Amino acid sequence: MTSPILLRFVHITDTHLSHDPAYSVPEAPHTPLAGARALVATLKRLPFTPDFVLHTGDVVYDPDERAYAAARDLLGQIPYPVHYLPGNHDSLTGFQRHLLGIEPRETCDTAFEVNGVQVVCVDSTRPAQEPRGRVSDAQLAWLAEQCRPDDPRPLVVAVHHNALKVGIPWWDDYMSMENGDAFHAALLPARHRLRGVFFGHVHQDTETYRDGILYASALSSWYQIHTYPGQVETINDDAAGPGFSVVTLTATTTFIRRHRFVVTTSGDS
Repeated sequence: MTSPILLRFVHITDTHLSHDPAYSVPEAPHTPLAGARALVATLKRLPFTPDFVLHTGDVVYDPDERAYAAARDLLGQIPYPVHYLPGNHDSLTGFQRHLLGIEPRETCDTAFEVNGVQVVCVDSTRPAQEPRGRVSDAQLAWLAEQCRPDDPRPLVVAVHHNALKVGIPWWDDYMSMENGDAFHAALLPARHRLRGVFFGHVHQDTETYRDGILYASALSSWYQIHTYPGQVETINDDAAGPGFSVVTLTATTTFIRRHRFVVTTSGDS
């Protein structure tokens, strides 16, 4: 990269923390607590200082106030600013009150600027057939306002759910945002300055391009899932370990580096 770095952030997602240290599911190689502990330990040892950490949802395993206290205590050890989005396993009330420390409002949509880069976080947990997501008409109007074509700033968008269909039933019919096409359409006016849409939910690291827009997911700190052509059910990816992404923006380039970490039985990496 020849141009100066504008922004560098860490993308984490789907920690699924519980107040119960032993909570897990049979297909997972370790507990959510062990995975998140190893993730936090790895982030503490980064040989650089990111501008922030972006958590794209499913912070806890279920909407339980005790789980948010556990998440706050552990993820609060990350030594950089953390921006959170809710996922389908989160409760908006608990998420806002017990994790963010704010009085609940209808959505968790936020927009902020870092180093001249516009960052827009969209809450996709409107009522939908679980585990799918949705954004409301009011949110789409707000997103369209954020995506003005005449804004000179580079743009980053974050959301929990996968918006685009890829022709795989598990991804399209079971996991996706119900009105993902409308979400994508709201982004189109800003595609010349949109540097990436970063999401979670699918427990995979993937990239999808449509109309010149990059959509990129990140690995969970818990367990990962396959997406094979024709797949109609959730299939655990036993060979894929937990991880996170480091995203670097320059004036001309978006660079994503996928990182893995090791989880021991104690949760230390």
